[in-house]
Amino acid sequence: MVAPLFFLLVFATIDFGGYFGSRLSVEEAARAGVRAATVQCDQTGCTYSASTIVNAITGQEGLAKLPTTTDCNWSGTTLAPDVYPPFTFSGNGCIGIWYFDLYASTTGPPSLCGRWSVASSAWVWYTANGSTTTTQPTGCVLPNEDIVVVGVGYKYSPLTPMPTIASNALTTYGEAQLLEEQGVS
Repeated sequence: MVAPLFFLLVFATIDFGGYFGSRLSVEEAARAGVRAATVQCDQTGCTYSASTIVNAITGQEGLAKLPTTTDCNWSGTTLAPDVYPPFTFSGNGCIGIWYFDLYASTTGPPSLCGRWSVASSAWVWYTANGSTTTTQPTGCVLPNEDIVVVGVGYKYSPLTPMPTIASNALTTYGEAQLLEEQGVS
């Protein structure tokens, strides 16, 4: 009579541990990605290799098996610290790499100027009014002038059917922001 309750408790503990481990992995993956993104400039210019950033992210994915071809969708066109999570996704997970221009607007928050799409392996550039363009805007992706944001989303798949009752609670996000740096070579 006690055995079913005991096993339920044991498996719930295992699932909680798995979810918590995945959550930590997602947060560390976002931090690793933003570190890789911020140091790709030196005195001769910038070499923005999204594959370097994505490799840094997936190298830290740990328990979270992240899809490398699904984009996270940014909510809006500005960097708003009061919105969390700042991005959405569907499916099992996503990766997002965004660049915000600090100097585009002197009266408001930094505005979205570019993002790397992992789904299409291409840059998407944004104009001042939020529409997309094929050319890189002036002042976008410059050292010491832009904020890089890397986001990682993941939906944990439990081992037992019990946690699926609260499936939205099993979605976790990792997001990190750093100022674009100019390295020394």
